[in-house]
Order: sequence, then structure tokens, then C-alpha cells
Amino acid sequence: YTHDPGPPKFRWFFLEPILLARIVHLGWPVIVGMLTQTAINTIDLLMVGRLDDSVAVPGTAAIMASVVLLWAYGGFLSAISVGTQALSARRFSEGDLRSAGIVLSNSVAVSVVASSIISIIAIAMIEPTMTLLSKNPEVQAIGSEYSRIRLLSLPSMALMASFKSFYDGIGSVRVHMTVAIIMNLVNVIGNYFLIYGFNQGGIVIESLGVYGAAWGSVISSYVGLLIMILWALRKHDRTRFHVFAFKNLSKQVAFTIARLSVWSGLATVVLMAGVGLFNYIVSSIDEMQGGGSINASAASIITHVMMLVFMTCLAFGTSTATLVSQSIGAKNVKLAERYVKQCVLVAVYVMTTLGLIVFLFPKPILLLFLPPDLEGNHLKDLVINAAMPSLKMSALLLSPTAAAGLVLTQALYGAGETRYVLIVEFICHFFCLVPLAWFLAIYLEIGILGCWIAAITYASCLMLLTGFRFMQGKWKKLSL
Repeated sequence: YTHDPGPPKFRWFFLEPILLARIVHLGWPVIVGMLTQTAINTIDLLMVGRLDDSVAVPGTAAIMASVVLLWAYGGFLSAISVGTQALSARRFSEGDLRSAGIVLSNSVAVSVVASSIISIIAIAMIEPTMTLLSKNPEVQAIGSEYSRIRLLSLPSMALMASFKSFYDGIGSVRVHMTVAIIMNLVNVIGNYFLIYGFNQGGIVIESLGVYGAAWGSVISSYVGLLIMILWALRKHDRTRFHVFAFKNLSKQVAFTIARLSVWSGLATVVLMAGVGLFNYIVSSIDEMQGGGSINASAASIITHVMMLVFMTCLAFGTSTATLVSQSIGAKNVKLAERYVKQCVLVAVYVMTTLGLIVFLFPKPILLLFLPPDLEGNHLKDLVINAAMPSLKMSALLLSPTAAAGLVLTQALYGAGETRYVLIVEFICHFFCLVPLAWFLAIYLEIGILGCWIAAITYASCLMLLTGFRFMQGKWKKLSL
């Protein structure tokens, strides 16, 4: 990846074929892995949506509120991946395998300590936090119990992030992809039995409904972590990286990882605080309209559909971060710059295509989440009708802008520009997304459509501010 192929002989829609082949080779396992891991939340929503109408609608709204909490705490912990990937990629490209292993050792140590503390705080703060995410008492009650179960997986999320980012950093991107696929299979099986129950051949499993989805996700998370640890314990990796050695523990390395990662973690907290307030505004629309949790359920489904876009972009961005880190480590900054430009183009092209598909076929996609019942679908029909205009607009306009912004964000992370990204996220969320969503949705009474207009504006601001920093070129001079 760090060899400069020289100027391209020809370009295809501004893409350089050699660099495109490298990006796809490195990127497709990351995309599959991240989409598969993200599908755990989406599958929860899909399977809960097949419950009775009166349970499915508040249940899908509660899952979204709960996922905000999970992403806030889990995202903060998983930000350890930024420092781990940047450092391991640099050390690996410099040819120092032992130092790359030391990075993972200290990343794991930081994850264990941090996740233990954050888990206790997160579970203790569930009820007061849930009241800030929804104004509907039924959604608050379901969301609190669902969150209490899901937050048990915070330690596994943090440790998985350490191992994943290390293997991504050294270019072994298929490791996490394989583990994520297994996790998803475990989640689907666990969800089926725990959500709907089972009673055959003398085997009885009680139906847990919405909460069965939470337990299925927790079990799959720890199964994935166990597989990842066993992989790292193979002789091939033990002899090359010497990860599991106490003498590797270093305050200096641990502090460097934490220093690089903390800004990303805070950026994630800022991001999820913005999303949480966005969710609260949507819930306020429901209260104004007296429609239960119709808009909250619609926003939850739209978010999960668009998460396929966001996570694909993040996967492209993760690949970009590896390419940037390795290229800078190999003293080839111009190649790193070309990689970023090519990754942005690829992500925009792919996401625009996927966005057009969603724009053309919104109702069949929404029906996947809330399929018809035999006993009537009044609530589900209301949710689908509320979601359709916003989903079509988001698919067409949010997809390309989010693609460019997220890839540029991850590229800056790979170069070490973590503090700048935090500042940008703070500005975009609290001076753009949240106030604009309130102004359009509540003050001008546009409703849920106003919230998604604000989301598109946020993505455009993120793209412009990260693009400006990239063009400045200050990231080229950072040392890690």
C-alpha cells in the first residue's frame, strides 16, 4: 500500500485504477465487517418490528433511544481504535513488529480499565438519561430496561475495538470481517429464540419480546470478543507481535494511545449528544401532535436505514485512515493525499448509487422494518407514511454529503488530527443540527421533515470543514 505507482496513465471518472484497486482490496472486508456488526442493531429493529402492532411501534422507538446511549458510551470507549490504529499502522509500516504489538498490549489495558469505570457510570445513569431522549413514558420504560441489558456489552465493545483497530492498522482487515459475520449469525439465532420464545420437544424458552433482542446482542458481542482473543493467541501472531506479555505495558505508550483517542471519544460523545437532542425534538413533535410515538418510530427506522450509508462511509474512512497512516509512516505524504481524494470519490459514487435505490423504493424498505400484521396495521401505516418523505430526501441528499464528510473525518483521524475533528463535531451539532432541527421542526412546525433537513445541513457543514482542513495540509506534518 505504501509504494507510489507514479502518475496514472488514465483516469476513470477521476479515479486512478491502481489506487482504486488497493482501496477496494483493503476496503471491502472492512465494509463487510462494519456493516455486519452494525446489522446487529438493525436486526434487533427488524425482528422487534414483527411483534404485535402495539409493541412494535413503541419498541422500535425505544431501541433508537437505547442505541443512542450505547453509541455514546460505547463510542467513547471504542475511540481507543483511533490511537491504536494510527500507532500500529505507523509502527508496522516502519518495520517494527514488536512495537506494533506493544501498541495492542497497552490498548487492551486501557480498554479494560476504561470500560470497567464507564460501565458502572452508564448503568447507574440510565433512568435520568432516558428522560432526556424521549418524552413518551412508554418509550422511556422500555428503553430503560433494554439499555440496562445492552450496556452490559460495553467491555466487549471496547476490547473488540482494540483488537479490530490493530488488525486494521497492519492491513489484516479480514479478521474483523470474519468475526463480525459470526457475531451476526449468533445474534440472529439468539434473537429468534429470545424475542419470540420456543416450546417444542420439551424445550421451553420464554418469550422476552423487545428485551430478548437486547440479550441476543449482548451474547453475540462476547462471542465475537472470545473469537478475536483466540485469533490473537495463535502462534503466528504471538511470535511476531508478543502481545500478551506484561513487560509490554508502558505508561508512555498507553498515554499516547489515550491522548490520540480521547479527542475522538469526546467527538463521539458530542455526536451522540446531538443525536440524543435530535431524538428528543422528534419526541416533542409526537407530544405536540398527540400521536404516541409515531414520529419517534419513523425516525428510528430512517436512522437505521441511513446507518447502512453511514457505516459504509465509516468503513471507507477506516480504510483511508490505514492507508494514510501507513503512507505517512513510509514517508510518502503525497501518496497519502492521493489516497484520501480517491477514497472520497469512491465513497460518494457508491453512496449516491445506494441513495438513488432507496429514493426510488422507499416503501418496500420501510415495510421490511414494520411488516403488516394479521390483526391490523393502523400504527405501522402511520409510521410508514410519516417516514417516507424524510427517507426519500435523506437518501438523495444526505448520502453523498455524509460520504465525503465521514471519509475526510476518518482520514484526519488517521493523520492524528483528532482534536480538530472534536471541534468540528461540536460546532456542527450544537450550532447547526440541534438548533436548526428545533427551528424547522418545532418553531416553523414543519415536523419530522424539518429534522432531516437539519441533518442534511449538518452533513454538508461536516464535509466543508473537514475538507478545508484536509486542503490546508497541516496533517502532513504531524508526528505520532
